[in-house]
Amino acid sequence: MTLQVVVLGDSTAFTDDRGPQLPGTPSLYPSVVTRRLREALGSEVATQVVARPGWTVRDAARAVTKDQHLQFEVLAEADAVVVGVGSFDHAPAGVPPSLEALVPYLRPASRRRRARQVLRAAYPQLVRLTGGHHTRTPAAEFDRLLRLLLEQVRGLTQGRAAGVVLGPTSHASAYYGHRHPGLADAERRQLRVARQHGYLDVPAWTHVRPAVHRLNADGIHWPADVHTRIGDAVADALLPQLRGDSPTVGMPGTAGLG
Repeated sequence: MTLQVVVLGDSTAFTDDRGPQLPGTPSLYPSVVTRRLREALGSEVATQVVARPGWTVRDAARAVTKDQHLQFEVLAEADAVVVGVGSFDHAPAGVPPSLEALVPYLRPASRRRRARQVLRAAYPQLVRLTGGHHTRTPAAEFDRLLRLLLEQVRGLTQGRAAGVVLGPTSHASAYYGHRHPGLADAERRQLRVARQHGYLDVPAWTHVRPAVHRLNADGIHWPADVHTRIGDAVADALLPQLRGDSPTVGMPGTAGLG
């Protein structure tokens, strides 16, 4: 029997310090999780990574509530689910997301390119102006959407899947004004919501911080050794659930408060 693992993530699930990588690249954290589970359980493990650059909790919640393929052909068959979104929600906001969303609809292409250039130049200046205290997704809205996402995953897997929520990462990026004052509070809230819904929580930034000088040129994505540490931590959280030594995400009304 093949163990089915699903990773719902952003670009950190498929990008390292060299840039975006092909699916199944051994150094990425989903591959590390796959390898660790296979070795520990002695069974075949198939991992599907559902991830996009800049994916937010709103994007992930919409996908798991609207995409029938993801709902019933991917998540419904999952034995373990790793939720790895949130980092971009908590990142310092410069240009409002609603304004950025309009850019792809601008015509002609020259106007669209010019708009992107202007917004990209303005973003770090606006972050510095606000001190980095504004985030892409407001705290209350993030919590609401994360609850929706976790409850939907629990329902689709009928409460039998092992579940882990990966905490947010930060950055060393000029684009974000080298600021991230709200990270610690955002991480606490995100991982608290995870525990309240019966998911085990795995902080990410604690593994990334020592390697902050070795991130990708964008100041965001991790080198291979960080992927390995995070993959190991996720696997360590999943294994007791998969072995039956600790509860899975449970059904509504039965999730542990951790």
